[in-house]
Amino acid sequence: MIKKKPYGANAKEQLKASARDKMYRFLLADDTVRGVFVHGTRMINEMRGNFDLGILETYILGHAYLGCTLMSANLKGGDRISLSIDGTGPAKGVSVEANSYGEVRGFLKKSPIPVKAPLESLNMSPFLGAGMLTVTKVIEGMKHPYTGQVALEYGNIAEDLANYCFTSEQTPTVFNLSINFDKDGEVVGAGGLFLQVMPGADEETDKKLEELMASFPSPGDIAERAENPDEVIQAVFSELSPNILGNHRVEFFCRCSEKAFASHLSMLPKKDLASIANEGPFPVELCCHNCNSTYNFSKEELTEILKTKK
Repeated sequence: MIKKKPYGANAKEQLKASARDKMYRFLLADDTVRGVFVHGTRMINEMRGNFDLGILETYILGHAYLGCTLMSANLKGGDRISLSIDGTGPAKGVSVEANSYGEVRGFLKKSPIPVKAPLESLNMSPFLGAGMLTVTKVIEGMKHPYTGQVALEYGNIAEDLANYCFTSEQTPTVFNLSINFDKDGEVVGAGGLFLQVMPGADEETDKKLEELMASFPSPGDIAERAENPDEVIQAVFSELSPNILGNHRVEFFCRCSEKAFASHLSMLPKKDLASIANEGPFPVELCCHNCNSTYNFSKEELTEILKTKK
């Protein structure tokens, strides 16, 4: 892929931002509650830069990125998970995918989002409207993916993901997703928290968890202040004996490439490829819808691709 606006003013700042963007997995209350925290400020900024998004578009798509990242926490090997929202609102929905390596990509189904009046809030419900949330898990080695679907009940990605988990798995789940903007509309903090109460948890654990959640800082604030998520988790949930399992990187990343798009071109019927190679217009520009990277092919390059056709 091509990152149009790497996050950070210089190489040193980019490395620092890269080191902060991570997913943290943990357990609480004798392993009866599982949790995930994601710091994603760099990821959301680079997503925004590639798609050239406004504040509203960044807010909605960014929440989908953070939510999908949290849901990918238990993936392994070649596993991947995707969430798709199809709505009747002006945003139309989102399509986002994450894999076990912490790579996240995806797009808004309508961008820019048509807005008829100045925004009074970042309530996303009017922009998503009624519709469906679809979650698809592709597990390496399995012949068919698992797909679950629920109606949008809230028009809020965090609440609708929680509703999906409860409906599909009968497991009480909380998502807390937040993106902070400064006075100039720049993203200065992006983070998310996922908590799921597993079978076997007692009522006291449920009550204590609900009580402690009220004191948990906004994930966006934690990211903005560059706090150590491990320390925050240990401090807030100390009464439930947190067990930090580890962390790994997360990143706005797509495995598209010029070579891959050249391969796609080579699969066109020879007649169609010849027409493009002869008539242009040049350069021929191809765009990856998952990350908005663009790849240009000159007349000479297209002629070489054409020569490989039998």
